[in-house]
Amino acid sequence: MVGVPGKYKGCNTCRARRVACDNGRPFCKKCTDYGRECGGYERETVFIVGTPDDKGRCSSHPPRNQQSNRKSKGNGLRQVEKLEFVASEPWQPAWMDMISLTSSAGSHRVRLVALQTDLTSAIRPSSGPSRGNDVTLSLGNSCAANANPTFGHEPFNMKSRCLVHLPKRTNNRQTTGNSSEGLCLFLYEQNSSSAYSNEAPWKESTALADRIRDPGPAAYQAFPEHHFFARVYRPSAIWAALLNRQPTFLCSPEWTVVPWERHPRTPLDDLLDIVVLLPSIFSRADRITPLEASVSRRLKAKDLLSNCVNIERQFDIWYSMLHQRVDESGSPLYWVVDAIPSVGQLPFSDVFSFPSPLMGLVHVYYWAVLISFHQCIYTLLDTVFESECDSPSGPSILPEIPPGMDLQRYQPAQTRTLASNVCRSLDYVLQTTGQPDLLAAPLWIVNELYNDMARFGDGELERLWCSSFRGRLEAICHNVSVSLQGKKWVETRQFG
Repeated sequence: MVGVPGKYKGCNTCRARRVACDNGRPFCKKCTDYGRECGGYERETVFIVGTPDDKGRCSSHPPRNQQSNRKSKGNGLRQVEKLEFVASEPWQPAWMDMISLTSSAGSHRVRLVALQTDLTSAIRPSSGPSRGNDVTLSLGNSCAANANPTFGHEPFNMKSRCLVHLPKRTNNRQTTGNSSEGLCLFLYEQNSSSAYSNEAPWKESTALADRIRDPGPAAYQAFPEHHFFARVYRPSAIWAALLNRQPTFLCSPEWTVVPWERHPRTPLDDLLDIVVLLPSIFSRADRITPLEASVSRRLKAKDLLSNCVNIERQFDIWYSMLHQRVDESGSPLYWVVDAIPSVGQLPFSDVFSFPSPLMGLVHVYYWAVLISFHQCIYTLLDTVFESECDSPSGPSILPEIPPGMDLQRYQPAQTRTLASNVCRSLDYVLQTTGQPDLLAAPLWIVNELYNDMARFGDGELERLWCSSFRGRLEAICHNVSVSLQGKKWVETRQFG
């Protein structure tokens, strides 16, 4: 801080009147001639406080570059503007791994990836000059999803954040042409419970607290909401409901139709429309089987078996349409290839390959769901036979069962074949999917089946295989986490 005397520009009275002063001493002649009191020539000492921001200028000496400052402020405002993305038309199905996005920075091709992690420690603001929604990732603690059902009374809960990474452009021509692909990442965390309520939202407090259900199905028709709902939330919520054997609100017709009014559907979307009906079937079966053997119990089991036959028919129609769609393309649904010895495929000497990653995931989900569904039907058939044998009129030759039901289809040997099909397909899907956590639930299904077989001294090799695949699944999840770190991301949405 430096003190400097004021410049000599006339007496204080003339300066205040803004007139010329003759600078006479000790008092100027202009003031004395007109009878005014001359203020003299004493000056206030001026102190200049210089900082790097104002370039050494003080309030009494404003900066010379006012215009450049305004420009820099404008650049700062533009710098913190959030970068928004919209899907380019025509809109593609959500299960397409590559989609086209448009933003103020141009057009982009991005690959969809999803990973379960701890959101509280995974995302942190980006350091240095950046946009207001730039973040970096710390995914050191990521591991494969845990599909173990909790059978808790808390509602299914998921939180997710959508991030986009765009590669750097090296020249101006790339701004309008196709550049290297970017990434669209859904990071999410969830619990394993599925205690949904069928009460109206204004009557049930848990429904009011569901921040994903509350906006309604129409809120999930555009990017990224639709892709989050179709690829992340819906499969996870349905598997949670299936494993916990509790109904879910996703079985309502509006939740199977409205989110797809703008996007095309895939066979996996159609499959999940049928699968979402099963949790209510399982819940009813769990209430029927513990009852004492009686005519009422047998009638309830038969009625539920009739519903199962209808759902089984829907599965058959869906799979025949899948056959028809693939036949038109000229390729089979799947084919057998030799297993890679280094992967350790015993007891499966060969594995399945598929025409696309989506077709592989479709079959893994289809076969895994049929395992649980056929086990439920087998239990209901046992209930009917047991109640028939204990009836007062005595056992009949063959208890009455719903027409069109093939009993051989639900025998344990057939269920074991389905489990073998799942295991022979998992490695293909693991190597081709951008969402390895999608395989946690099917793995849990087949592992539980083989654990049940341990009571009869069987399934030891299959259990070892499941443990080995679990290790490969965790390794892939770790590799995905490592590949995502070190990149700069733009956060676009938060869910839940």
